[in-house]
Amino acid sequence: MSQKNIQEAVETIVVNNPLVIKQNADSKTVDFYLTGEVSWVSEYIDFLRAIDDCKPGDQIQIHINNYGGYIDTALNIYDALVKSEADVLIFIEGACASAVSIIMLAGNGWEVLPHAYVMVHSWSGNYGGKWHEIKSKLKYDEEVFNKQFYEIYKKFMTDEEIKQCLDGKDFYFDSEETVKRLEEYSKESLEKEKAIQTITKKYEEIINKEIQQVINKKVPIAKKSKKGDK
Repeated sequence: MSQKNIQEAVETIVVNNPLVIKQNADSKTVDFYLTGEVSWVSEYIDFLRAIDDCKPGDQIQIHINNYGGYIDTALNIYDALVKSEADVLIFIEGACASAVSIIMLAGNGWEVLPHAYVMVHSWSGNYGGKWHEIKSKLKYDEEVFNKQFYEIYKKFMTDEEIKQCLDGKDFYFDSEETVKRLEEYSKESLEKEKAIQTITKKYEEIINKEIQQVINKKVPIAKKSKKGDK
């Protein structure tokens, strides 16, 4: 093989592919590298389709080293991960900043490398259009985005920290602090899941009991009348 052919073969093997789907015997693993600025959602269609296609027993692995990007895209990915029936494992391998910290909190398992960190701050953006359109959009962002901020970061940050963040303060958490906060965040998620399972089990028992009562109930069978009977 010539040097040129060897070089072409190497370039074919070494492909910078952020999305890899590994099919196992009875499950699959969706492995995705979230690097570079989070851009238009159109850049993540294959990833979102892979998430939507996951079943119980599958695993989604996301590697994060990212400074943030478009909030709408980050929220889209967050919602898809939260809705997914797969286990979501987040690897924080460097910077996990701004909008990407939202995606981090969609996981149910995390691994934080020693030199990684998380940065959380309030939204940023640009406004354009007619004055009444700018005011309308600003009012929406203040009401809805602030509510979403509290909902997403609750239990990872305190209410006072969230308030300070929305007022303009940036928060940085090193790997050790991030692990500690994610453990607390995970505990809250597990408690919610346990409560849901308890309620589900309770209603299943009630429904099964009612079904059994219907099955055991003796229903009178109408007899066919003989000719001449009144």
